Amino acid sequence: MRNQAAASKVDQIDKIEQSLYLETAKLKKSKKFSEPSKTKKDHARTEHPFVVSAVSALIVTAIPALLYYRYFGSIDNYLKNVASFSEETNGQNADANGGKEQVSFGDTPLTFYISGSDSRVGVSDTNARSDVNIIAVVNPTTSKVLLVSTPRDYYIQLHGTTGLRDKLTHAGIYGIDMSRQTMEDLLDISVNHTIKVSFDALTTVVDTLGGIDVYSDRALSLSNGRCNLVAGTQHINGECALAFSRERYSYETGDRHRGQNQQQVISKILEKATTPAYLLRLPEILSAADGLFETSLTYSEILSIIKYQVLSNANWKFESISLDGIGAMLPTYSAPSQDLYVMIPNEDSISAAHEKITEYLKTKSQLEEEVRQEEAEPAKVATEGVKAKDAELTK
Repeated sequence: MRNQAAASKVDQIDKIEQSLYLETAKLKKSKKFSEPSKTKKDHARTEHPFVVSAVSALIVTAIPALLYYRYFGSIDNYLKNVASFSEETNGQNADANGGKEQVSFGDTPLTFYISGSDSRVGVSDTNARSDVNIIAVVNPTTSKVLLVSTPRDYYIQLHGTTGLRDKLTHAGIYGIDMSRQTMEDLLDISVNHTIKVSFDALTTVVDTLGGIDVYSDRALSLSNGRCNLVAGTQHINGECALAFSRERYSYETGDRHRGQNQQQVISKILEKATTPAYLLRLPEILSAADGLFETSLTYSEILSIIKYQVLSNANWKFESISLDGIGAMLPTYSAPSQDLYVMIPNEDSISAAHEKITEYLKTKSQLEEEVRQEEAEPAKVATEGVKAKDAELTK
């Protein structure tokens, strides 16, 4: 028989499952689901809190820690309810990923392009600059996530263009798929999915979490004096987390240091969101983030991610790296008649990032083969040593 503590945990999970289901039902009734756009050039996009929960489950394991103790039959019933609801509200999502073959999560590593938009309109602005550009590589076999940050002013060739290069941030003016394809060209990789986040989402999520603890290497006065950070670790709210993530003029390395701050804020959000106290508030957090996220993940892929998390209870480890370069003033593809600040890419940092991504993209079979080769190496060396000794004795 289950003891009282276990029974209490299951009761809490019941309430969370009910809240999640009621939240999606509420959205259905208010017609807040957005149909995915489906063109030859664009990935399909889905925008609503349940997608946000799936993305969180993928990257931060928000759902599995709660549902792990649930009997599998009950989990399956819950997933079936959500799947049924999804099909009823948006059935055509089954083939809505730009023609790309859907991959069951857990079979192979996945690559995401995360775009942070500073548009006052939010993610609905399809032609906003992309001020945050992160490639996330998720490997279920190793339970590791690699975050690769690229400076917004990186001076690169936009996908499909000729002539002048442009700032990476300007790629967003031509749509998220231009940004994705440009990142694919730059790093010589293939991106499976896109996630677009409004900067307002950061403020909302941090405040819903009750703030986060961050480390600053210097004293900063931000947001017109409303956010005063000291050198060291401190607790900050959503407004200050956003200001800290935006700041670059206080640093000698400018956008590169800002990228490091952004990665720190992301990791702190993830750390706090996965604690039991805040996992219990998951429905509230998702509701607060309504309309602030957009992703190309389909419903079936979302459910695959959630179920993988439930069954594996993976404990993700994060690694962050950044591309580098040298500042210059040059004309750009989007503004050819004037010189703008740009960052000339450091090719060594691009090559290093490509190699690191390739390492994270190793499949389960590739990793197992490497282990077999490592285990066989001592025996091979020993055999070669014996042969060499025998040859010496026969001389």
